[in-house]
Amino acid sequence: MFAWYRSLRMTPKIVIPVALALVVCLGLLTWQIQTRSSAAIEDIARRELAALGGAEGNSMSRFLNMAVDEASALAAALGQSVAQNEAPTRQGVIAMIKGMLMGNADIFGVGIIWEPGLFDNRDMLYAGAPGSDGKGRFMPYLSRGAELVDLGEQVDQPYYVIPRKTRQTYVSDPIPFKVSGQDVLMSTVACPILRGNDLLGVVLVDISLARLQQMVAAVSLYGSGYASLVSEKGDILAHREESLVGKSIFDLGVVRRKGAVTEAFTAGKSYMEDVSDAQGVLLRYFHPVDFRGGSQHWYLSVTVPQREVLAQARDISRITVIISAITLLVLLGISYLVIRSALRPVNYLAETAGIIAGGKLEQNIEDSRFGGEIKVLSTALKKMIASLLEGISRAEALTGAAREESEKARLAMMEAEDARRAAESARRDGMLAAAGQLEEVVSVLSSASTELSAQIEQSDRGAADSAQRLAEAATAMNEMNATVQEVARNASQASEASAETRRRALAGAHIVEQSLQSIRQVHEVSGALRQDMALLNTHAQDISRIMSVISDIADQTNLLALNAAIEAARAGDAGRGFAVVADEVRKLAEKTMSSTTDVGNAIRAIQESTAKSMAGMDEAVRQVEQATDYAGQSGQALSEIVGTVEATADQVNAIATASEEQSAASEEINQSIVQINSMSRQTAEAMAEAARAVTDLAAQAQALDSLIDNMKRG
Repeated sequence: MFAWYRSLRMTPKIVIPVALALVVCLGLLTWQIQTRSSAAIEDIARRELAALGGAEGNSMSRFLNMAVDEASALAAALGQSVAQNEAPTRQGVIAMIKGMLMGNADIFGVGIIWEPGLFDNRDMLYAGAPGSDGKGRFMPYLSRGAELVDLGEQVDQPYYVIPRKTRQTYVSDPIPFKVSGQDVLMSTVACPILRGNDLLGVVLVDISLARLQQMVAAVSLYGSGYASLVSEKGDILAHREESLVGKSIFDLGVVRRKGAVTEAFTAGKSYMEDVSDAQGVLLRYFHPVDFRGGSQHWYLSVTVPQREVLAQARDISRITVIISAITLLVLLGISYLVIRSALRPVNYLAETAGIIAGGKLEQNIEDSRFGGEIKVLSTALKKMIASLLEGISRAEALTGAAREESEKARLAMMEAEDARRAAESARRDGMLAAAGQLEEVVSVLSSASTELSAQIEQSDRGAADSAQRLAEAATAMNEMNATVQEVARNASQASEASAETRRRALAGAHIVEQSLQSIRQVHEVSGALRQDMALLNTHAQDISRIMSVISDIADQTNLLALNAAIEAARAGDAGRGFAVVADEVRKLAEKTMSSTTDVGNAIRAIQESTAKSMAGMDEAVRQVEQATDYAGQSGQALSEIVGTVEATADQVNAIATASEEQSAASEEINQSIVQINSMSRQTAEAMAEAARAVTDLAAQAQALDSLIDNMKRG
C-alpha cells in the first residue's frame, strides 16, 4: 500500500510527513482560533447589546418618568391640600396647569378629572363653566395652542378607568393626534389623586413621543443594528420604519419564542434570543423601560445582524489562515533546507560506498565536515575500506605463496621424473644391488618412522595439554582483568566521592566560619545593646528622682494654695479675686501631682521593662557565647574532617592508580597468554601435520619395501 512511499528518496520521505503534520496542526489551530474568537466576539456583542439596550432603555425611562414625576407631584400637592382643607380655587388649579405646561416643553397637555363633588363641593355653581362639564364637575384640560376644555367625554378611557381602579400610575399606549395638521403619537400619564385611600381624581399628562421616536431612531450598533420600542402586549410604539408603528411583533413574526418573550414581558425582565429571517440570523435584546409608581413596562428592542457581529471574527480567521499558510511555507522551506543539509553527507557517503562497491577502494573520505552519527558512519566506512584493503593484500600474499608452492611442486615433479628415469636405469644396471641397499634403508627408515611417530604423538598430546592449560590461564586472566578493572572503577568513583566530600567539608567549614563571624557580630551588638539598656535604666532612675522633686514641689504648692484660699476667705470681698487665683493654683498643683504620678508609673514600667530586657540580654549574650563555642568546635571538627577526607582521597587515588596499573599489566599478560596460546595451537597443528607426514613416510616405506620384494623376485 505504501510501496510508493518506500520508493521515495530521503528528502521527500521526511518532508511529506512533516508537511502533513504541520498542515494538520495549523489547521486545528486555525479552527480553534476561529471557533473561540467567534464565540468570544459573539459573547462580547451580546454584552454590548445588553449594555446598549440598558443605557438607551434607561434614557427613555428618564424621559417618560419626567412626565410621571410631574403628574405625581401635581397629584400629591392637590391631594394634600384637599386633605388639609386648603384646596386652591378652580382658577388656581388652572393656573397650576398652565405653569406646568410653560415649565416643561416635552409636555403637550395637562388635565385633571375630579370625582363629582370632591373638589370644592360647589359643582352646581360651576355647571358649564370653562373646565367643568354640564353638571359642574371639575375636569379641566389645557394643551399647547388650544383653549381650556373639559374632559367630560374621557371618563370611559383606560387612562382614567385603570388608575381609578388600581390606585397606581398608568401610562397609556401611544395614540395619534392631529397637531398642526400632522399626526403625532401621544401617550398619557395618569396618576391618581388620593386622600388616604380615598380617590379624589386623576391627573393626566400628555407627552409627545416624537422625541422618543428620535431616540429610538438614533440607536445604532455595528452599523446596521437598530432599535424599536414595544409595549407589554408586543405592539410597536416606535420604530425607525414608521410604517411598522402600531403593529404587533408577534404578528410580524420577529420573535422566535413567543411564549418566552410573553413570559419575560409579564415578569418585567430582559430577554435575548437569536432570530432567523431573510437577512440571516439576528441577535435581538429586549430591555424593560420602567415607570415609577406603577407596574407597567415598555420594552426597548435592540437588534443587530449576527453577520455584522462576526465580521471581526471572520477577519481574524482570514488573517489566521494567511499567517498559517505563510508559517507553513516558511517551516517547510526551513525543514527542506535542514533536511537537505543533513542528508548531504549521507548522500556523499552513499556515492562513496557505490564507488567502493565498483572496486575502487582507494577513496579518501573527508570526515572533518561531518558530525554526530554521520561522522561515526564515515569512520566505520573508512575502517571497512582499510579492512578490505588489508584482506585483499593478505589474499594477494597468499596467492603469491600458492604460486611459489605450485612452482616448487612442479620442480619436485620434474626431479621425481628424473629420479624415475634414473631408477629405471639403476634397475637395469644393478637392480639387485640397489634393492639390497634399499632394503636396509627402508628398514632403517621404517624403524625411524615408527619411533618418530611415537615421539610426535607424545609431543602432540603435550601441545594439546599446554593449549588447554593456556586457554584456562587466559580465561582466568580475563576474569582477573575484569575484577581489576571493576576495582579500578570503584576506586575511581570512591576518589570522586572523596573529592566531593572534601569540597562539601570545605564549604561547611567556610559556612561555619561565616556563622562564627555573624555570631561575633551578634555578640558585639548584644553587648552594645546591653550597655544602652543599662544607660536607659540610669536615665530612668534620674527621671524618677526628678519626678519625686516635682511631686514634692506640687505638694507644697497645693498646701500654699489651700492656705491662700483660707486667707482670701477671711479677707471677704477684698480677697475674692485672690481666692480665685489660689483655687486655680491648687487645681494646677493637683494636675501636676496627678501627672507626676502617671509619669512615675510610666518610669517604673520603663525600669521594669529595662530590667527584664537587661536580663534577657544577659541570657542572649550567654547563649551567643555558648553558640560561639559550639561554632568554634564545629569549625575545628570540620577542619579535622577535611584533613581526614584529604588523606582518604589521596589513599583512594593511590588505590585507583595502582588498580589501573595492575589492570594494564593484567591486560599485557592476557595478551601474552593469548599469543602463546595461538603459538601452541600453531605448534599443535604443525605436530599434527608432521604426524601425518611421518605416517605418509611410513606408508611410502612399506610401499618401497613391497617394491624391493618385487625387484628381488624379478
